[in-house]
Amino acid sequence: MATLTTTRLGGKLAGKNVLLIGGTAGIGLAVARGALQEGAHITISSSSSDKVTKSVEQLRADFPSDNVNHIRGYKADLSIKAQIESAVDGLLSYAANGSTIDHIVFTAGNSLSMKPLSECTVDDLEALLVVRFYGAVAVAKYAEKYMKKEKTSSITLTTGAQSYKPSIWAAPAIGSAVEGLMRGLAVTLAPIRVNTVSPGFVKTDLSSGMPQAAIDKWVAGTLVKDCGHPEEVAEAYLYFMKDNFVTGTELATNGGAYLA
Repeated sequence: MATLTTTRLGGKLAGKNVLLIGGTAGIGLAVARGALQEGAHITISSSSSDKVTKSVEQLRADFPSDNVNHIRGYKADLSIKAQIESAVDGLLSYAANGSTIDHIVFTAGNSLSMKPLSECTVDDLEALLVVRFYGAVAVAKYAEKYMKKEKTSSITLTTGAQSYKPSIWAAPAIGSAVEGLMRGLAVTLAPIRVNTVSPGFVKTDLSSGMPQAAIDKWVAGTLVKDCGHPEEVAEAYLYFMKDNFVTGTELATNGGAYLA
């Protein structure tokens, strides 16, 4: 597992303004750390004020040489369908900070506790789409207002290995919807680049309550015989921000789960 370093590399993201939606934990927080190591200025958001405050404080402690204005946080609840657009517009306005946003990383998602197909209603399915799909659509809708229309700007969405190797019935529908959205947005928002990362099973706080038998099953279903770690998977998001010639692309980081 990668170890935390606070060394500022001054890389390709130096001075870039990066917004991480869902950036207070797990993969999103790991991407925030990676962006800071490259010299970026970041804004992290989630639906919880406490998580935003704690994560900002931790990042400022880990990167003490940064100006406090280079590590900021904002509460944005994307789980209320009727309020998504206003929440997203407010978030992007805050993140732009009077200028523009260079990169948006979207890792936010509500719980995927799914009912059996025989018990599921249309409302149940829509609830699973609110954050991951409708939220992503709203971000794309308002992105042009706060981003430069150049190939140096990017939006990175998140799907998952369940889209191709499902163990539950609804996950492929949700992931494939986001993947299709990504391709449509890459054409519509061009030259702003739009891509998506498709992680396999990643060990985060969300997975800490899973039975060990379930974790062992996921690990056995990979070629590397390990689960992913946020610091590893974060590299895929950093790559999409830095390669100005990649758009409309899905990058899988799953330990070879499709081949196992």
